[in-house]
Amino acid sequence: MITEYDHFSDDLDRINKELTSYEKKVWLIRKNSIHDFSKENITLRFNEIFRTFPYHVEPQSQSIGMSIYTRELFDLYNEISSDGIIKNSVIEKVKERFAKPEIREGDEWLIYEYVQDCFHELIFWYEKYLKNTKKLHFFYGVKDESIILKNLLKLYKSILSDDSIQLSVFWGIQLTKKIADIITEMLIEFIEARLMVLNPDIETLLGTSSKITLVNNKNKSIEWLGSQQELCELFLELSKKGWIPNVKDGERKLVSDSITNLFDINGTKRKSKSDPKNSFYQQFKGEVIKGERCYVFLESDNYNRKFNEIVKNNK
Repeated sequence: MITEYDHFSDDLDRINKELTSYEKKVWLIRKNSIHDFSKENITLRFNEIFRTFPYHVEPQSQSIGMSIYTRELFDLYNEISSDGIIKNSVIEKVKERFAKPEIREGDEWLIYEYVQDCFHELIFWYEKYLKNTKKLHFFYGVKDESIILKNLLKLYKSILSDDSIQLSVFWGIQLTKKIADIITEMLIEFIEARLMVLNPDIETLLGTSSKITLVNNKNKSIEWLGSQQELCELFLELSKKGWIPNVKDGERKLVSDSITNLFDINGTKRKSKSDPKNSFYQQFKGEVIKGERCYVFLESDNYNRKFNEIVKNNK
């Protein structure tokens, strides 16, 4: 069984290397803009793209493309997850970006973030995926989980065996076949592991063996007594002053996860159902404006910096 997110770390590294070696320009995919910014609509659309087993098949591709619809939808849902609402100021900025859609520098690294997020949720909140997948029209009336998984497994394996096609992982995102195939392999491994949980005797049929992830439970998190923004400021200042290396593109989510594993930030939650680790990541990733990563909260009149006097490392 797959019990820990680290199980897919090698696959994520493979995707990271593919993105690092991609030298072409990311092209803009023209998709619909968002008009209904209600919590219900954003959640529905987000689940359709990011919380359902992918099933569309498309011709093989050697390029990467992105729709700002998918990009903005992901961020809007995280806005809901952080505060339970979408601020009017955020909606206005989204509308401005839809008026002049463009690919931003570093947008290709969002693909890495999307895959990380999806497999993290798949491992720990699998019931969301199953519930949403059961709503697909071709699974209407099918209640048996194993039947659904076996059909998806058959689809994914047939895609891998055909060089002319690939899985369309996210609506509004074009991947190279190599990246799409890596993700397809990850999905196959997860489904096979789940089928083994449902029926331990199925190993012989699948031709594979059960895999168990080991985790070290000896580490103890340090309770963070400040706010998420203050923790974010601390690490930004440490990087700025040369005490820790700058965070590279494609590693921001990994570094954020490391910080929130080191520090227990549950005391920073505004609402009982909010995910503090995800909320912190939204602060930590900032926003790329004209090629530069900016942190709006640092410039806010309502925020008082706590760590801006950290001395520079001259070594």
